[in-house]
Amino acid sequence: MKTWYSICALNDGAEISIYDEIGAYGVSAKAFLADLGKLPDKAPLTLRLNSPGGSVFDAVAIYNALQRHAGMVTVSIDGIAASAASYIAMAGDEIIMPENAFLMIHDPSGMVMGTASDMRSMAEALDKIGASLLRGYAAKSGKPEKDIVQLMA
Repeated sequence: MKTWYSICALNDGAEISIYDEIGAYGVSAKAFLADLGKLPDKAPLTLRLNSPGGSVFDAVAIYNALQRHAGMVTVSIDGIAASAASYIAMAGDEIIMPENAFLMIHDPSGMVMGTASDMRSMAEALDKIGASLLRGYAAKSGKPEKDIVQLMA
């Protein structure tokens, strides 16, 4: 199976590159976590990101796995960390972003087909997801949630 990320052992730690979509058609959380689990617990990691985003649930799982990692996690945004990938970036103990790189956050979106009840359920789910992402962005940036809400809109 072809993966769209790579993990490279270094003298001191490892470098992980995610240069694709997050989720089913790119980097799945299941595969990423299986490979991350093979690294030493306290190994310092450098995560290189260049991703348009994708599945918020895969991103949350990858974020949580990186948060659990006992070693230092440095995130380098090499090109773009958009949408779900921007949330993964928040897992870094340190975030490095060159002046010409991009970080893009937004309110979560989704598609639904069905009844008015189905659509209300989707709206409620999106509100819950958005509130969770909001807390993560605010905690990492140190900015008040009201400021992050405006940035996500």
